[in-house]
Amino acid sequence: MSLALRAARVDDVDAMLALINGYAREDRMLERSREFLVEHLRDFFVAVHGEQLLGCCALAVLTADLAEVRSLAVVPVASGRGVGKALVDACVSEARRLGLRRVFALTLVPAFFEKCGFTLVSLGRLPEKSTAECPVCPKRFACDEQAMLLHLDGSKPLPLAPEEPVGYTRLVSGQEPS
Repeated sequence: MSLALRAARVDDVDAMLALINGYAREDRMLERSREFLVEHLRDFFVAVHGEQLLGCCALAVLTADLAEVRSLAVVPVASGRGVGKALVDACVSEARRLGLRRVFALTLVPAFFEKCGFTLVSLGRLPEKSTAECPVCPKRFACDEQAMLLHLDGSKPLPLAPEEPVGYTRLVSGQEPS
């Protein structure tokens, strides 16, 4: 399968919306609205085979130091074929181009991000996310995502310590997500 990566375009929005919200209905990622995708279109990369959208992913810059890989979704028939990794690599390359120092992702699949070079850490080490966006997230009291961090200078983040809380629910309430 030939794969092309490019910046998302307006004509990709419907396919991105269907893909992302299909996974959201399975509680595997956050739902996105058409308005959100259009407003953040410049953050998104897409993987295509001809005219068929195979996947999408966004790089959201949170601070001058930190960006988040978010809304990573790959069509099921392309799963396991390197599409997700190619999209994450595109986001990491863009973060480097922008001069950022760190990139993180919140995920239900930490092993995938480990293969991409990320390290499991506590969300508490990312206050730019946990204090700004997590409190208004619809899953804030049932967050089962794990924080994965990549330092762009090649150094390794300190891995999650046994006593550190993993995600937002554990961080704020000290409880397991419901």
